[in-house]
Amino acid sequence: MPDLEFLKNINWTNSLCRKAGLTLAALLLFVLMLTTHAPKSSAKDGDSSSQKSEESSQAEQKPKYDTVYVKLDNELVKNGGLIGLDNKDHSYVSDGSGFVTIYPYLFNQKGEQVMSTSSTNISGTKEMMEQLNAMVSDFAAQTGLKTIMVTNASYLVDGKLYMTQYDVPQDGANNKAANSGSGNLSSGGCYEHLTGLAIDLQLYEADKGTYPEFTGEGQYAWINENCYKYGFVQRYPANKQEVTGAAEKKNHYRYVGKVYAKIMHDNDLALEELHAFLDKYSYEKPLNVDGIDGKNYIVYSALAEKDKTVTSVPHPDTGKDGELWANYSGIDNGRIYICVVVDSTSAPVASAESSKTE
Repeated sequence: MPDLEFLKNINWTNSLCRKAGLTLAALLLFVLMLTTHAPKSSAKDGDSSSQKSEESSQAEQKPKYDTVYVKLDNELVKNGGLIGLDNKDHSYVSDGSGFVTIYPYLFNQKGEQVMSTSSTNISGTKEMMEQLNAMVSDFAAQTGLKTIMVTNASYLVDGKLYMTQYDVPQDGANNKAANSGSGNLSSGGCYEHLTGLAIDLQLYEADKGTYPEFTGEGQYAWINENCYKYGFVQRYPANKQEVTGAAEKKNHYRYVGKVYAKIMHDNDLALEELHAFLDKYSYEKPLNVDGIDGKNYIVYSALAEKDKTVTSVPHPDTGKDGELWANYSGIDNGRIYICVVVDSTSAPVASAESSKTE
């Protein structure tokens, strides 16, 4: 007969082993759970750290342009360029160099005439005429209307610039000649026409033989809504009369270039307001503008060097064939306004602002 005490010891040992086994299994399960969750937590932390490190690395590696300097003649940019002013306080008269006459720009790329003119002597800068042609060609394609007529601008005859077609000498007469070579003229009431950057529009309905006023209404509202995309602004709108000092002129458009036109459009600025708006931007902290053409631009101002004939203006060196596209403008406030195209994939200054300001 088995020893009862021995059996009791065996049962106790088995029970203890079972308890120890269960305890060990629970411990192993707990360790396994920790092991399973720890890598996830660690991986998550690791990912976050890695991401921060990568972002920091990217920030450190962000391209920064070397600076180059361009020397500008202070007199040439004193009041001129795309955003020069011609009003009661400022006189802006071009010498007519580089101006072209309007006739070749009356036709679209298919050779179809899309607009007319009151005089083939109407002239302006080549850049302005090209964009005028593009705008009116697109307007005609969108609306089917070919009734836009250019009635006033500068008049270039035999290398001389005239204020209006009525100033052009007739039959060899030299009456009211407004040769801008004197450099002391102002277009005054003619509204900027001696700049080569301004035009007045009218309508010509060939089938009726009539010349209606251009009001920018109806289908012609397309011009006002889209002109900034081609570098034009309605120069004297009704809501800016106190700023411009001129009554509303619905048919008068000023070419300022696509970048400045976008800034003015996005921020509801008249040309008189644009300069003060740009004064707060410097080369170190420029205004960053995503151009309509897909390129990136920076716009900033610099103080002209007093008592000197030239001012050294800083530029970002994009390293593109050693060339930079830039435009320089100025008014009689001691500042020069610079617009430079840069690489659209990277901004030269991290704190650069967008063209839209709330």
